[in-house]
Amino acid sequence: MAAKLTIDVLSLFPDMVEAPLGGSILGKARDRGLLEIRCHNIRDWTTDKHRKTDDYLCGGGRACC
Repeated sequence: MAAKLTIDVLSLFPDMVEAPLGGSILGKARDRGLLEIRCHNIRDWTTDKHRKTDDYLCGGGRACC
């Protein structure tokens, strides 16, 4: 049997990434055990109570100073 390829996807919307994979050629590879795709929610690693993932503003104005 061929080696299994594992792909980790980091996303704010892992369900949206996961949905199209079932009906494509990637879905067939998953069914045959050739591919593993693991979708992770970036918010799982946040540290504040609002699970904020945005960085501070930059690009001019007083927000950067």
